[in-house]
Amino acid sequence: MNLALRTLRTAIRATDAVAPDLARRWTQHLFTTPPRHAAPEAERAALRRACPFRFSSGGLRLQGWSWGEGPAVLLAHGWGGRGSQLHAFVRPLLAEGYSVLAFDGPGHGRSEGRTASVPTFAQAMRDLAAARGPFHAVIGHSFGGATAAYALSRGLPASRAVLIAAPESPRIFYLELLEALGFPGARHEALLASLERDFGVRFDDVHGPSRAREIRVPGLVIHDASDREVPMAHGEAYAAAWPGAKLVRTQGLGHRRILRDAEVVAKTVAFLGEGAPLATGPVQGEGPRSLEWHLFQRDLRYA
Repeated sequence: MNLALRTLRTAIRATDAVAPDLARRWTQHLFTTPPRHAAPEAERAALRRACPFRFSSGGLRLQGWSWGEGPAVLLAHGWGGRGSQLHAFVRPLLAEGYSVLAFDGPGHGRSEGRTASVPTFAQAMRDLAAARGPFHAVIGHSFGGATAAYALSRGLPASRAVLIAAPESPRIFYLELLEALGFPGARHEALLASLERDFGVRFDDVHGPSRAREIRVPGLVIHDASDREVPMAHGEAYAAAWPGAKLVRTQGLGHRRILRDAEVVAKTVAFLGEGAPLATGPVQGEGPRSLEWHLFQRDLRYA
């Protein structure tokens, strides 16, 4: 346990001794507030080649980017991440004639907001789909993968989906936080119930494999056997529950390096090529086809 965590644990335990409700709300705030980190140069370089845009979701202005022209593929990042984290997929997708969309979720990156959850992130996906969809596919990493499964089960318009290192449920991580902060095990279930009540979301409702049973589009699940953050069993659970989904196991890539692996990217792009896109939505980018769409579909343009 590092010094920062020991200090936080001591502070919350002291608060819990005299004001347990305050300690509970403090812990909930920690759990629902994603960290923000500066993007490395590789991500910044990818964004310099993109067309930035903004869209609204849940009263927040969110930052997005688009590349290319053609059927749209949505990239969904993980907790504490940024849309540009999946930049390794952009050039290969463009080479196959797709356009690519990425965005910073609520409370992430350059978007507004301070907190995030599976439902608010999924709503952002649906709002982006309303402006620029339907999507040929969605590719989600980690929390973004779990959110994509939830959004697809609730009607996100996409014809294919790829989940990479997706966790089954945020419940697991809240239990880990409670244990790390020193809350006794006998109180865990009550604290879980309090979080559900305060945020109006049941953990069972956002359980990924349960939602995957309701998805009716082809799926590809990619997971690394050495992933220490989200064990392989999570990916296996998604693949077992999702009708017809394929499971690809990798080795030695962990939780994040998997996003930069050339073979993972190639298998993802090949899978997307197996299916025909949904009806064409807005043409992304700034090329001639995009210009034509914006000139003749003014009533459908996004703000």
